[in-house]
Amino acid sequence: MLKVEQLRCFLTAIAEGSFSEAGRVLNLSASAVAYNVEALEHALNTGLLLRRPSSGVTPTAEGLRLQRLAEPLLRELLEMEQVFSSKGRVLKGELVVGCQEGLSWSLVPRAIERLTARHPQLRIIQKTVFMDEGNAPVLNGAVDVLITFVVGSLPEPAIDMQVLCEPNCYAMMRANHPLAGSTEGARLEDLARYPQIFIVDGPAYELFTGLYRDKGLTPEQAMVSNISTGAQSIIGRCDHISLRIVRPAHALSPLGDPLAFIPILEGSRRPSVVASCARRKNGRRPPKVEAFVSECRSLFDDGTMRAHMFY
Repeated sequence: MLKVEQLRCFLTAIAEGSFSEAGRVLNLSASAVAYNVEALEHALNTGLLLRRPSSGVTPTAEGLRLQRLAEPLLRELLEMEQVFSSKGRVLKGELVVGCQEGLSWSLVPRAIERLTARHPQLRIIQKTVFMDEGNAPVLNGAVDVLITFVVGSLPEPAIDMQVLCEPNCYAMMRANHPLAGSTEGARLEDLARYPQIFIVDGPAYELFTGLYRDKGLTPEQAMVSNISTGAQSIIGRCDHISLRIVRPAHALSPLGDPLAFIPILEGSRRPSVVASCARRKNGRRPPKVEAFVSECRSLFDDGTMRAHMFY
């Protein structure tokens, strides 16, 4: 009968190119890795690896065939171990998180901080993903989980999507702007009297221009930007307006100019902050993904994200 440890040693030996390097990764001796691979070859009655003293190991044709079959199987087995193991098990390995630019300096760093404090052996990589890429980074395996905004998107069969929050849009302007004194919020009609800086990132551009369009308004489009911090710098130096979803925790632009963030009093469109990952056959998210999404969700539930969003 095949054993998980045998498959783990076999796949790691291929990935690392030698028994000694595989042993280093698995915290085993080279002889223990070799023993497990030999036991696997004996159980399957076939040669899986070619041993070359000077150049390590390479898979045979049968070894390549087993590799294709074993890699997804081993992932499933490891996930089952984590799902059904005792509560509080330490998460290890690597998690690649994709996130929209505004969330890369607000939600995601806080979630990473909380999760790595609980699981210091988990290595998290953060990648910026633009909204107009949709779920492509998840589908092509570039990220394990994607934290982004969607606006009225249709469900995708291959994607497991969870809504974390539905924030309200706001208007960003300089602190001494004529409209900045409003304590309750601003009307789109008043905002439309000033030149606009739009974020030109697919759904974001459609969301913000659509808010005006739904009210029959066509404000002057001063310029566009696909980087929110760039727009913040410009806003602090003129009377332009920029509709946004995420705001910095402080009220200063990158150039140090005071900013004001005014809620919009009306609007027929509303974005959603979502966590997306590839849908699994067993219907469960991988434990590392589930743990990260849970941390993101808690940041909204406990009010921490109110420093960055109106919700």
